[in-house]
Amino acid sequence: MAILVGLPSAAFGLGFFRTNTTGIAPEEMREELASSIVQRWSPYVQETYGVSGAEWGRRMTTTLSKADISNLERAVSAPSYDSMTMELLGGGYKTQELTATSNVRGIKAKQSFSPKALGTAGSDLVFTPLTPCRIIDTRLVGGPIAATATRSFKAYTATDFTAQGGAASNCGLPANASAISVKIVSEFPATTGYFTAYPFNEVRPLASSLNYAGGSTTSDQSNIRLCRPGCASEFNVYSDAQSTLIVDVDGYYMEPEATELDCTVAQASGNLALLGGLQPKSVACPAGYTATGGGCGGPLGIGISNSEPDVVAGRPTGWKCDLVGSLLSVISYQVNATCCRTPGR
Repeated sequence: MAILVGLPSAAFGLGFFRTNTTGIAPEEMREELASSIVQRWSPYVQETYGVSGAEWGRRMTTTLSKADISNLERAVSAPSYDSMTMELLGGGYKTQELTATSNVRGIKAKQSFSPKALGTAGSDLVFTPLTPCRIIDTRLVGGPIAATATRSFKAYTATDFTAQGGAASNCGLPANASAISVKIVSEFPATTGYFTAYPFNEVRPLASSLNYAGGSTTSDQSNIRLCRPGCASEFNVYSDAQSTLIVDVDGYYMEPEATELDCTVAQASGNLALLGGLQPKSVACPAGYTATGGGCGGPLGIGISNSEPDVVAGRPTGWKCDLVGSLLSVISYQVNATCCRTPGR
């Protein structure tokens, strides 16, 4: 994807970009949106992380080309670099109120609902296990990490990890993972000490990821948070004493991903009994779905005393109606419910 430069500063305003009838920027505007993000934040990235704007733009190409267009549009107007990153990766997803309308033979009913927000860029993450795969082996590349020294490493590559002594594959790790699950190994360190693994763009914390003993091999399981997106490296490893480092990855963490709203219509129909007075009728949504609307009706002249969601334990699970029967003739009826769910990864 080509990154355009030289866009006017007005491109960063809320009203600059065209939208389609859905209120979302069209796909053909992706390059304009991506270029605006790179142009706006390149000086900040260079000053803060020491990565040139051109290099950062190159590293961001995959992220910008694959981001949801609505996330990309929100990222353009984000007030800070952190919020831009969160919006771009989908962590800025806002709870929205949606309204569904059902119509059964002219009888309308509306019901509003608010889906739960998906996980943010730093919490409510989804773990994906991987077959254990080596991403670092300093015995093969780089040699031991010197005492009190820090070395930077990649946690994503489009090709392989051989440049770090790792596997001849990318181990199935995606771009912009929030964290990785790893086994860290220290082999024959000079003296007793520890490793600290931490995001490339953060200050080293006063904590250890692995405590090792001099002259022996020590290993332990750990989670490593990563720098993203477009970072020069994803994480650093500090070694208290001189030691070789081996890292095997067995899984990664990412935000849940929103998918298209999944809706279905549940219906129930039949005939009212030859009775006067109210006759309650209802229909239930399939398991896992929430009623977002519904209605009831029948032939012209059917009596409808009440039409509302059927709420169980605070959740609309279907639709119910109080219908008026007749002593003189059989009257048919129909009850329906619009049932939706928001699938996610």
